[in-house]
This record gives sequence, C-alpha cells and structure tokens, in this order.
Amino acid sequence: MNLATLIACATCGYGLTEEHDGDHVTYRHPVSEDGRHQPVPVAASLLGDIYDRCHICSAHRPVWCYRTAELEAQGIGGSRDIIQTYTTRWHVCLRCAQHIEADDPDGLTATSAAHMRWHPTDPRYAILAMVHRAIILTRDSRRLLTTTDWPPAKLTPDMLPKIRDRLTGLLRGPADLPAPLHAPHTRRTLADDLDRAPLYWVNQEFTDLTTAVTRDQPPAPVTDRIAPSPSGLVAWPQPVGSGALATAISWTPHAHGWHMICYRSIGGGLPEDLMPALRHDIGWLVPIHSEHVARDTAVDGDHPLGPLITCWLLMNQQMAEAAPAALPKSVTKAYQRRHGRAPDVRLVRIKPPAAAASPPRGGGEPTRATPAYRYWVSGHERNQAYGPGRRLRKKVIIEPFLKGPDDKPIKLSTTVRMLGHRQAPGSRDHP
Repeated sequence: MNLATLIACATCGYGLTEEHDGDHVTYRHPVSEDGRHQPVPVAASLLGDIYDRCHICSAHRPVWCYRTAELEAQGIGGSRDIIQTYTTRWHVCLRCAQHIEADDPDGLTATSAAHMRWHPTDPRYAILAMVHRAIILTRDSRRLLTTTDWPPAKLTPDMLPKIRDRLTGLLRGPADLPAPLHAPHTRRTLADDLDRAPLYWVNQEFTDLTTAVTRDQPPAPVTDRIAPSPSGLVAWPQPVGSGALATAISWTPHAHGWHMICYRSIGGGLPEDLMPALRHDIGWLVPIHSEHVARDTAVDGDHPLGPLITCWLLMNQQMAEAAPAALPKSVTKAYQRRHGRAPDVRLVRIKPPAAAASPPRGGGEPTRATPAYRYWVSGHERNQAYGPGRRLRKKVIIEPFLKGPDDKPIKLSTTVRMLGHRQAPGSRDHP
C-alpha cells in the first residue's frame, strides 16, 4: 500500500484531509465555507502548485494529523448563522503540535496570529483563540503524516543504529500510524525484529550501480535464496527507485513471506530549534510504502521494492560484499553497555575484482567473443548435470543476473551507462 500519496483538490490546489469509514474515504477541505466548491480529489503529483501547510499557522510543513470533534464558528451578536464549518482532521506542524501537546491554547493562538500579523485586539484573534481552544479540548488522537514532501536527509553509516532506534521507538510509541502499520501486534513485531536485524549501508558506488540497473531489472521471484539475511534494513545515501523517494527499506519475515516497508528520510524544511524535537519524536525515517510479499512473488525494477530486490540480486551474484562497517568507538561502547552487544552494521560495496588469470600461450580452441556491454539476463530454469559420469539431470533455478565483463558499461533499454572505475584490491573504501 502506498502511504505517500497526497490527495489535493484539482480546483484550488489545497491538500485535502481524509476521513476513513471502513473502505470508504471522504475528502474535505480544511475549512468548508458556505458556497465553497466541492473538493475534486486527485493525486497531488498530477497538479503543479500544491498548498500543503499547517492548518493552524500556515507556515510550516505538517507533521501530525489531529482528530477532533467537528467545529463550527458562528456569528457574534444577534446573528446565529454559521460562518465556517471546520474539518475534523487537522494537519499540524511541529511547533503548533508542541503547543497542543502542552495544552497551551494561548501559545497556539499567539504563534498562529503572529504569522498572519493579527494584533490581539483584532476581532479575528478572538475567533482564532476559541477555535484553538476547541481543538485542544476536543482532540482525540494524532497520527503521523506520511504524505508530506520532505527534503531528504544526509545519512551516514555511523548514524544507522540511532536511526533504527528512533524508528523502533516510533513503532512502540503512542502515536497512530497509517492503517497497515497501526495494529499493536504488527508494530511490536516490526520493532522487535528491527532490534535484532542487521543494518546494511549501501556505499555511493554500489548505489550508482543499483540506480543504473534497477529500472531494467526483469521480474525476479522474492525468495530466501536471494535475501542476504532473514530480516534487515538497508539504507542508501540518497533516495532511489521509482519517484526517487525511498531512502531505506526493511524486511521482516512472517509465515508466508515478508512484511516490507519503504521509508523516506526527513531532512531540513523546519526551523533549527525544532529539529531536536523532530529527531526525538520521529527520527529520520517515515514509512511511505507497506506491503506483505509472499515468497516467490515476482518483483521488477518499476516496483517500489525494486531497488531492494535489485540490490539482493547483485549481492546474490557476488558482485557486492557486505563487510562489517567501522563504527565510532563511542557508538559501539554505548550499545555494549545498554544491550550487551555492538550494533550489526554492514557496508555493502562492489566486490573487488579477482586477479585476472593469465591467457594460455600458443594455439588452442577459439574463444567466444567478449560482450561489449553488461546487460540483464532474465531468471530461468536449467538442467544441471550431476551424478556418476554427470549423466543425471536436475532442474535448478537461475536468478536474474547481470551478464558481461565487470569493466564494461551497462546497456539499458535505451541508453548505455558508464560507471566510475572500481577500486583496486586492497584500497580502502570510505563510507
């Protein structure tokens, strides 16, 4: 399930709120005024200019969605006509959320009015104060928003243990998560597994290779044969895959396959004084795609999980190695004190080429022409010889693989991609 699709109104470009009643979804404007047009919900990616800001202060990107009772603002004096009917879902930025969690309606109103440049003597200030007080008094719950378009964060391998800890803290915390991740048992299972799972950091060179070949990766069955470990979390230095959104993907086993989750990273876009609260409450990763993948499900490069499966295939082909990452001593010692063991972080990098064998001297059988490119070969079955005299045959499954010499460019469907030179054996690979 895609968790990152923002729905906006095609008429006005405002991000819409969602109210779920079973499988039925109702989309509403943040404020419904008399005579206002009905929402025309479409994916925000189809529109050019989208307004997706905090419903309270209109200044920052929203982080949380608060659910409240339906609020109505009525005329003051003799009039009893309804002026505005508000939504029951409020998309709120981190600063406004801090005022809400502190039960501070005065601070919430002061922050919002300051952005609007409304003086406390302005009649609108009083209306705003009543609405904010009602939001705080009637709030029911808050849910993490996964549709906000965040700039990506700059991640490094030594950050992975802390990133994982913040993610498991979010899963175990009180905040609501989107429906596929909301059930307490699901959240607990995911968090417990991530605590034990190895963490894979893909270095820049292997990220470039994965990015270059993912789109053309043929359908590959997801099996235990290609998975580098029963569970894990892999992270890249920049977003990868379709739409270039996913910075990390985790996989957790269950009876018939895996629960796989794609995450986007949260970079800047907030005032500096709010970043510590963001890292403490949420961390660096927000889920954007959740899927239960049964064993032998075919996944190609266009799928949201394509970068992960491509990475697995190349590792299974032994084009890459997952070596233990050298973490700062302060990190490993802190984890040993708390957990009795150091975090398992592995650096995924292109495997250094083996020493080339010397060509035979003199004559001999003619050799097959060397391919000028590397290209994908689809998965297939092969009759493999075995037994006495190799007279017997058995069917073996060949996973999709890249064919061709390591030093040749990669031929894609419409382009030829040249990658940087691979490091010589013995050279040090810096993250």
